[in-house]
Amino acid sequence: MDELDDKQRALIPHSLRELTLHCIYKGLQLGPTVTIVTVLPYKFYKLRKNLSFISILSRVGTLTIYGSFIGVSLSLAMMHMKLYKENYNEYKIWDRAYRLRYSESQKRADKYSLTFSIFGGLTAFCIGLPKKFSPLSATKGALMAIPFGLLTHVITQYSSNRSNKKN
Repeated sequence: MDELDDKQRALIPHSLRELTLHCIYKGLQLGPTVTIVTVLPYKFYKLRKNLSFISILSRVGTLTIYGSFIGVSLSLAMMHMKLYKENYNEYKIWDRAYRLRYSESQKRADKYSLTFSIFGGLTAFCIGLPKKFSPLSATKGALMAIPFGLLTHVITQYSSNRSNKKN
């Protein structure tokens, strides 16, 4: 099946836009996750003699901002490379957008990362990375909390799958 009918178009009228937004969101999740995993241990090791937790988090938070830009850029570039190889097939784009929209696991991962991001942003806004009540602090905290939201999603999904298998 390579052609879309009107019924399918009505379900997801702007499938390329939806796929692009998904890739942007995944890039925002990927960039800070890779940054936290690689940079945080290095910063703790490098600053082990002068261990100031807030300054370490502030520096890592700054790097997660850069990481999120890189993650979004790479995610969009890879999406367009894949679509170019498929000659921007309208049905394949629609099919992927449809699967993403109705995937429960995808919705759950996005919900966890958004919830953690909100709480991380509010926490950083209040404690200050580097200054209290700064929008930059909130941005750093929000981006640094995303990997922990994804980790929670994976752990809780794994534990719920194990409990379902026992029953």
